[in-house]
Amino acid sequence: MQEILINIEAGERRVAILRDKKLEWYFVERISEKRIVGNVYKGSVSSVLNGMGAAFVDCGLERNGFLYIDDITAPLIEDEDSGFFFPANGNKHRNSKTKISDVIKKGQDVLVQITKEQLGTKGARLTTHISLPGRYLVLMPTSKRVGVSRRIKDDEERRRIKAVLREIKLPKDTGLIARTAAEGGTKREFLRDVNYLLDIYKKISNASKKQKSPVLLFEEFDIGLKIIRDFLSGDTARVIVDDIQEFKRLKAFTTKIAPKYRNRLSFHKDPTPLFEKHNVEKEIDKLFERKIYLKCGGYITIEQTEGMIAIDVNSGRFTGKKNLEDTIFKVNKEAAEEVARQLRLRDIGGIVIIDFIDMDAAPHKKEVYSILQNALRKDKARTNIISFSELNIVEMTRQRVRKSLESASYTNCTYCQGKGIVKSDSAIVILALRKAKSFLKLKKSRRMAIEIIVHPRIAQRLVNVDAASVGNLKQVFKRRITVVSDDTLHIEEVKIKAG
Repeated sequence: MQEILINIEAGERRVAILRDKKLEWYFVERISEKRIVGNVYKGSVSSVLNGMGAAFVDCGLERNGFLYIDDITAPLIEDEDSGFFFPANGNKHRNSKTKISDVIKKGQDVLVQITKEQLGTKGARLTTHISLPGRYLVLMPTSKRVGVSRRIKDDEERRRIKAVLREIKLPKDTGLIARTAAEGGTKREFLRDVNYLLDIYKKISNASKKQKSPVLLFEEFDIGLKIIRDFLSGDTARVIVDDIQEFKRLKAFTTKIAPKYRNRLSFHKDPTPLFEKHNVEKEIDKLFERKIYLKCGGYITIEQTEGMIAIDVNSGRFTGKKNLEDTIFKVNKEAAEEVARQLRLRDIGGIVIIDFIDMDAAPHKKEVYSILQNALRKDKARTNIISFSELNIVEMTRQRVRKSLESASYTNCTYCQGKGIVKSDSAIVILALRKAKSFLKLKKSRRMAIEIIVHPRIAQRLVNVDAASVGNLKQVFKRRITVVSDDTLHIEEVKIKAG
């Protein structure tokens, strides 16, 4: 059974989802940094680039969003009532010869939804294929498709759900996808969801007729409502909220979309902070550590770069009681489970390289791979995993929709500029002496004295440990050299000036 803990602080909402008292999911949302994935906008096409197969759309955001031709449903036709360009059906442009300029024009208004947040210097990724998620279903106003989530494995249940969905009357060219939560759901529950979602889309359409682009037409739920919609299920023992206003809001929302679970919400009255009481705070702190220890004594390290995540598995202090292969196998099995958990908790995506400890036995590789696959199935983000290479490396990708937890919570160190390292004292001393030597060579005056201005720690070293090297420069160039300490300087900064 899982427990959902919702903590509200000034300017921040945090959600921890526990399974058997262990942290399985963690979400944080800062009020000042609202996420935009799922928002629907009336945008205006600012430019169309055939070479990129993309158009840039002004949605009123900091940067224009980009819309690839494959993210445009086709063909687009103008609706007389709204003045919008809506797709006539849900088919995408599959013809590689189709130019985006044949599909969409500069200055055209278009209804778009954010599928990926603005990351770095890139604008948000957009689609015209609108999808509105409910508790059990996803409404697709631009597609005729009726489908069932792949996570529902039972074939009989899939057929039952699809049959129920086909009985529901929908507007023309509107489709439905059953979410994982639809498993075991009734027609009455599905109808409640459909009516709720159709009402949202009706409001979007009405707003689109009245307002000029660029404008926000629909804002995706905040983290509290999304958690209730997406995670509250029969497997949830309780939802505990530590803010009375938030508790009342979530209770009302639950009553509306999932009334049979409304009594599972409770208000946290204990004076001990919610996350501390459930030992979550310490677990959250560990999410920002580079090294994660395993129960067996081994550990994994996680290094994030702009385009890739490198994960290394190490045996650490674990030596095992049997042979080396069995020891390595045990560490790798535990690491496979933890890697999937850390990717989920830290919300990191992109290309992931996992360097497991070398295994010789093929059955061992197969089992570790299977453990990783099964652990990744818990993830709501899309993942694609490639089997072991000859170097015992597993390559995979994880869908990156928004900033990782680390990049959302941390900024590059102003001291090391994000490198994570600074030069050693000895390297800076050598640099200072080299700069002094170069300066003296360039200056012709015999009477000139110079100052070597450095950080206090480096100055102390030049005066004591490396005094002989400074003295050697004085002898060679027949100049007076003074070491000056300046605590305003960066440790790596060296200045040379005439004394």
